[in-house]
Amino acid sequence: MKNILVPFDFSNHSLAALEVANSIAEKQKANISLLYVILDPFTASSGVSRKEYKSSNINKFLEAVKKETFNNLKNTLKYFENKKVKIKPVVTVNASVYKGILRFIDTRKTDLVIMGTHGASGFKTKFLGTNTERIFRMTSKPVMIVSGDAGNTDFKRIVFATDLEQRSVRVLSRVWKFISSYKAKTEILRINTPSDTLRSSYAIGKMRNITKKFKGEFEFVQKDADSPEAGINDYLIKSKADLLIIGVHRKKGFKRLFTDRVSESITRTVKIPVLTIDL
Repeated sequence: MKNILVPFDFSNHSLAALEVANSIAEKQKANISLLYVILDPFTASSGVSRKEYKSSNINKFLEAVKKETFNNLKNTLKYFENKKVKIKPVVTVNASVYKGILRFIDTRKTDLVIMGTHGASGFKTKFLGTNTERIFRMTSKPVMIVSGDAGNTDFKRIVFATDLEQRSVRVLSRVWKFISSYKAKTEILRINTPSDTLRSSYAIGKMRNITKKFKGEFEFVQKDADSPEAGINDYLIKSKADLLIIGVHRKKGFKRLFTDRVSESITRTVKIPVLTIDL
C-alpha cells in the first residue's frame, strides 16, 4: 500500500478521515493525495463550446476558485504535519463530485480510498454527501469509511465479518499484509440468523480453513441475531473493536443500484472505521 486517496470537503467528517489516513500512511509508509473536487456548473450541456469555454470568464473564474481551494487545503495540512508522511493537495474540476473522485482513482495509482461520513445519520456531508456511497459502490479499490470522529487509529482488535464462503479467503488475502502490520488480534465473525444458521462445529471448521494459510492470532466467533447488521453492530460494541473488515458485492452499470443491502446498512451504522473489500 503506497498511495492513499482522501476525498475532502473541509467538513469534520473528512477531517476525521484525513486523521485516520495520516496514521495509516505512517504505518504503511504511504503517500496521501488530498482531493477536492470543484463542481463545474458550466458543462457541455450548457451549449458553450470548448473553445468558448476556455477563452471565457467561466474558465478564469474556475481557475481562481481552484487556486483559492488549493491554498485552503495547504492551510488545513498545517494541522496534520508529519515528517514521515507526504500529503499532496489536489484540486480538480468536474461536473459531479463522485465522477471527479472516480476519475482520479482510474487515472492515478490508488491503493486505498478513505472517506468520512455522518455514520448513523447517513452519508450526508458538506459536498461528499452520497458520493461516499457512490464511490463505495462503484470502485474496485478498497474503501475505508470513517464515521464521525476518527477514534482509535492504532488498530489492535480487528473484526472480519464474513458469511464463511470460499471467497472470504480472497478478502483476507487482500488485507492480510495490512492487518499484519498492526500485529492485531483478528476475530472472524459469523452471524447466525433465523433464516441462515450453521452448526457451531461446522462454522468453526470453516473459519479454520479460511485462516489456515495466514500466520496470526485468530479468534473464531459465532453469534445469533435477527439480522447480520444487528449482530455485527452489537458484537462490535461489546468487543470494543477498532476496525471492521467486510467483503462487498460491487456491481457495474444498472446493477450497481442493487448493491448488497447488508454491507450498505453496515457502513451506514457502524461507529468505527469499516474497510470494504470488493469480492
